[in-house]
Amino acid sequence: AMKDKRLLVASAALLLGASTALAQEEGGTSASGPTSPPGGDTQINVVPGPTQTTTTYQQGPGHGELDDHLPSSSQSLTDINNSRDKFDLNQSDPAAASARGNKTGQYVMDGGGVPQAHSVRRGDTLWGLSGQYFKNPYAWPRLWSYNPQIQNPHWIYPGDRVRLRIEETGFRRRSVPEKTVFLRDYGWVDDIEKDKRGEVVGSPEDQMYLTHGDNVYIEMEDDEKVELGQELTVFREVRTMRGREADAAGELVAVVATVRVDRYNPKTHLIRGEVIESLDAIERGDFVGKVGRKFLVIPPVRNEKYLEARILTALYPHQFFGQNQVIFLDRGSKHGVKPGNRFIAVRRGDRWVETLPGAGASADDKAMTEDDRDAVFSELKTDGPEEKYPNETFGEIRVLATRERSSIAIVTESAFEIERDTILVMKKGY
Repeated sequence: AMKDKRLLVASAALLLGASTALAQEEGGTSASGPTSPPGGDTQINVVPGPTQTTTTYQQGPGHGELDDHLPSSSQSLTDINNSRDKFDLNQSDPAAASARGNKTGQYVMDGGGVPQAHSVRRGDTLWGLSGQYFKNPYAWPRLWSYNPQIQNPHWIYPGDRVRLRIEETGFRRRSVPEKTVFLRDYGWVDDIEKDKRGEVVGSPEDQMYLTHGDNVYIEMEDDEKVELGQELTVFREVRTMRGREADAAGELVAVVATVRVDRYNPKTHLIRGEVIESLDAIERGDFVGKVGRKFLVIPPVRNEKYLEARILTALYPHQFFGQNQVIFLDRGSKHGVKPGNRFIAVRRGDRWVETLPGAGASADDKAMTEDDRDAVFSELKTDGPEEKYPNETFGEIRVLATRERSSIAIVTESAFEIERDTILVMKKGY
């Protein structure tokens, strides 16, 4: 009897398992709790739960890009449109442009596909926004005119909204004299000691070259007064220049950047500042002074005297100069030169003869090689009476700013290349 009872319990268990499998196959569910088959014995079916695996990922240094943990000078370049990072890959930097008044005496900043407004981010300036959206950083006063809420154009803050354009019916036109030149001051020729007030001595940054957005340490002279928020100009000597006169010596100075004073210790005369504008990479040892980078708006003015000048140099070591290039002249305020004065470039001679290979002694013969016969030479007239030729005008130069013994100027027109020894004439009444 006991054996029959065990067989009955086993048969009931098999039937229960088969019905459970059939219910699961048809999408049904079965209870996982205890069941009591006939006979009073309790049987428990255990259904294993789903397997779950947890993986822990530890973020690397920087919690972002793969090379965020590297020094900034070693990180990969991702923003190829940043004209301030010294890696200009798409050649779209508009900083060399200049704007001029047109023949109607007006200029208008064209909005084109520009958005209605820009939300200011850290490091933004009106100068930079004007270059970014309008391809002309020199038109920043127009952008300022769209935003009367901005009290100081040098101070805009993250989160501010800068209006980039106004409705077409609301354009305001500003009248300016024809051929007005707009340009930022970026160098001069003078005694560099006149403007030195301090020196870049270090930086908390981990890089050799410093640029826009970086912080720098500046040591100022003991008697120099400094205020928080003040803007200082960083510059360096390029080379020493000599003029035609004994007292015309000076250094060619290049403007490098603008730094805003964030902290100042009057005991140590040490400044911690941020680079808010960069024309070139800053290096430790560059000089600092209170030389304002003025926005030059130079209309032409009538010359009051006759004067001749020569080209001293340019920031870049060119031998020839053309339209829109900035140059330095060997005449300044001491000689009666004023901003807006115009010099004309003149020359005398036969330009074609001067361009012949070996012009001079070997230019008197011209080979005749039109056929297969032996070459014969014919006399070439190259000794014309140049002293009788009139002066020919082939360029115009506008003075933008003056120092005592030098001037900074821009070539506004040129039919041919202008050489260093070209005679520049400021004609009275012109």
